Amino acid sequence: MDAISQPRSLNAKVGAIGLAASAFLTLLLSHFSATLAPLRLLCLALSAFAAWCFCDEMGMRKPLNRAGFVLFVIAVAVKVQAILGVSARDAGRYYLLFAAFLLLALMFWSVAFLHRQRSVKVVGAVGVVVSVVPIAALIAGHLAVGTGAFLGIKALLAAGDGAVLADRSFVTLVERLFGLWAYVAAWLMWRGHLVSPSSRA
Repeated sequence: MDAISQPRSLNAKVGAIGLAASAFLTLLLSHFSATLAPLRLLCLALSAFAAWCFCDEMGMRKPLNRAGFVLFVIAVAVKVQAILGVSARDAGRYYLLFAAFLLLALMFWSVAFLHRQRSVKVVGAVGVVVSVVPIAALIAGHLAVGTGAFLGIKALLAAGDGAVLADRSFVTLVERLFGLWAYVAAWLMWRGHLVSPSSRA
């Protein structure tokens, strides 16, 4: 039986709004190839703030939430450097790191969902599958020639080896996965489903 949702704290309300806004901006900006650096930096700052609120609500002392936050911060830092400008030959490495660390953060947070009530566990199970499949595709792309070419993984891996990044479709896919995941997490936080048991005392 599902646990009753807990009263929403100010942190949950503000975090949910921030997470939903960052999800909207992430999905919107993923449709534009133009740099739009100020907007993208604002989106990253908002995402980092919302992720902090999310982890506070989930329980920052818990290893899965803390690991996800650390990985997310690394992804954000790498993306900030890519936006501010790196050489064309280095850009692929930055985007590869960004995609990998963002997927790992989503995976850890989704696994943390599996330790909650049934409705949240379902979201966690879907999140784990959605984040693990691209990670597996990245690994397979390293091992097998031609694997994941249709997702743009081949181009990203080649760029990671120093080639100029010509296809950002895999990075766009990862950003959109984060945007959709963030919408769901924002709804769960707004409804009070993510309160850490330790914070109820």
